[in-house]
Amino acid sequence: MDVHPRMLRYFLAVAGELHFRRAAQRLWITGPALSQQIRQLEQELGFPLFHRTSRTVTLTDQGRELIPLAQAVVDASDALSDWARERKQGKEPLRVGFMASGAGTLTQEILKAATDRLPHLDVKLVHLRWDEQTQALHDNRVDVAFAREPAETDGLRCTPVLSEKRVVMLPATHALATRTTLSFTEIADETFLPSATGSAEWTDYWLVNPRPDGSRARTGPPISTVEEMLEECAAGHGIVITAGSVPMFYAHPGVRFAEVEDLPPNHVLLCVREKAGTAATEFEDVVLDLIHRGAR
Repeated sequence: MDVHPRMLRYFLAVAGELHFRRAAQRLWITGPALSQQIRQLEQELGFPLFHRTSRTVTLTDQGRELIPLAQAVVDASDALSDWARERKQGKEPLRVGFMASGAGTLTQEILKAATDRLPHLDVKLVHLRWDEQTQALHDNRVDVAFAREPAETDGLRCTPVLSEKRVVMLPATHALATRTTLSFTEIADETFLPSATGSAEWTDYWLVNPRPDGSRARTGPPISTVEEMLEECAAGHGIVITAGSVPMFYAHPGVRFAEVEDLPPNHVLLCVREKAGTAATEFEDVVLDLIHRGAR
């Protein structure tokens, strides 16, 4: 069996999007080329990874089982490439973990400042799942991480960098979809989409559990990625409370967003290990300087 990491990278893109055209756009290749690569991977493995119809793409059982194995191979391939590049360039690596919208509207400003002020560092972005946002620091897979509250911060030094209002994602066909603001009581009885991978604390926070009367949210299909969140919501399977910057970074014709005016804001944290290395500390100093200068 000859499976190239590129094939697995393509597989992960389709698994994340569950849509071949969007996955192809994300990979900067044509749709037919992506389909050919997936078929070749399925032939090498000896079984299908996706159920395909003219309207939907879903993972087979084998496809779901392959995701963590494929991710491990892709991560190892990236680490090897990074190692070779760093040794060639003589730059010190700095791995920055982020989820979804990262540090929101501050993300690009922070990265530009780090590139300008720390030219001796090779800054690499590492995408993290909801359940990995601080664990990746303990596992030494990233050197710094942008995390959203609630987050496990034991053994870490965490600094708030951004405060964001929370919004609700609604199907475009929802009765409240034309609203720009609403109160939580107006949506409290809806079906909510829970996290499939986050901690109990994380899941309850975004479901707003428990409610003032002690009740808990009625839940629909669990979601693991922002892409799943968009598709499940657009299909009318549930609504989602999310961060205020998400509408700026993710668009879908089947969903609408409204500010939930009576929920407390969510905070983005910059987290480093308490015994962080020099590169992580330098990056932390750049971020703190931006905050102190009022870059909010």
